[in-house]
Amino acid sequence: MKSTNLLKYVGRGANKKDSDVVQFWHSGNYRPVSEEVTETSLTVEGAIPPELSGLYVRNGTNHSQGLSEHFFDGDGMLHGIRLEGGQAKWYRNRYVDTPVYRKENRKLRPRQEDTSNAVSLIHHGGQLLSLGEIGCPYVINPDDLSTVGTYTYDGQLPNNMTAHPRIDPVTGELLFFGYNVVAPYVTYMRADATGKMLQVEPIKMSGASMVHDFAATDKYVVFMDMPLRFSWMTLIKEGKGGMPFRWNENQSCRFGVMPRTGTNADIKWFDIPPCFIFHIMNSFDEGDDVVMDAARYDRLWVENSHDFFHPARLSRFRMNMKTGQASVEDLFDKAMEFPQVNRELWTKPYRYGYSIAVDEANITPQKVNDADGGIYKYDLQTGELDAWLSSNEFAGEPFFVPAQDSGGGEDEGYLLSFVYNKATDVSEFYIFDATAVSDGPIAKVKLPVRVPVGFHGVWVDEADIS
Repeated sequence: MKSTNLLKYVGRGANKKDSDVVQFWHSGNYRPVSEEVTETSLTVEGAIPPELSGLYVRNGTNHSQGLSEHFFDGDGMLHGIRLEGGQAKWYRNRYVDTPVYRKENRKLRPRQEDTSNAVSLIHHGGQLLSLGEIGCPYVINPDDLSTVGTYTYDGQLPNNMTAHPRIDPVTGELLFFGYNVVAPYVTYMRADATGKMLQVEPIKMSGASMVHDFAATDKYVVFMDMPLRFSWMTLIKEGKGGMPFRWNENQSCRFGVMPRTGTNADIKWFDIPPCFIFHIMNSFDEGDDVVMDAARYDRLWVENSHDFFHPARLSRFRMNMKTGQASVEDLFDKAMEFPQVNRELWTKPYRYGYSIAVDEANITPQKVNDADGGIYKYDLQTGELDAWLSSNEFAGEPFFVPAQDSGGGEDEGYLLSFVYNKATDVSEFYIFDATAVSDGPIAKVKLPVRVPVGFHGVWVDEADIS
């Protein structure tokens, strides 16, 4: 088998021994929706700021054949809402049209395009791209969310691409990576503002681990070598209904810091207390320190790959490039996930961050669908926490869109989120004033359908659609 394809064998099929178990993603708002919908008659409560003209679109897993065997095992489905001149013009949900969705993927020799593309999106080089944990991106038409085709950087993409690239807000460069379960376990890549590949650099890791995200600053990129490890034994034991990664108490944890234009030989590795990170809020240079803020788990997937029920806390890591010393501290004690910032400050020092609020008391398989929801706003300068919390509504990732006339205020803008109402079993699209999150949404767009719990979204401005 080709080294780029081993991950594609995971999680696509029934695990008979678990077939009679009702998993959390089979109920509540985790369960998939049954059909694609287009709705052009949308009711708005409140007022949509006229400057918000563009497309908000979010990705997530939605199994087209009913119930999946793992929370991550589903076909990519995009949920988009088009805003224009203070109006909500349409809502659409569309599958990412891949061979996996069409059940055409080749089992013996899968290709880059054999991916569900169910995790995130990015707009770069004039293209709206959907991204998955593995495989290549797909180009999406922002006019109707239809799938245009694969995107491989003119054939320069060597294997997988991450779901969490970073765009340098000054140069427009795209910094990204892909990971695999055979060497090279991680490959770092850079593309210029037009999407032309500039660099492809294999990174030497200690072995095969799950590497969902990475960090970037003005000077460096950071790779995480963590104890959530791939093993063939886990693959056999989990079967097709699980992921072949398991927490390994005996595995060291370390972060590698490399100059953005450097090579594997330039990496400086730092020992870190055992942890796992799905998502990084932001990272920046501060003197000799590389600073990284992230949603940190003490451990994850201990019993099996369905073991999500551990709290993550916003934590700050420091790696000193002069002394070789590293440190970590919790910034806030609240459980959280899906951290976001004003992306105009990606790779830069910043003050404000945003995330979903996680109801720590109810993050259990039995209670997860009853959990309270909300959005946190963090002031990293003062340590203050602003929050919108609800016992009846569950918010998805809050995406920050800067106001057009912000006057330079970092938090002057809007937070966008699909919000599920547990009482009505339908969803709405909420817009918050990011300077006053606790005041609640300034506008709600009523949707005719339910938007299931998903992952990551992006805002595409009107100027990038026309």
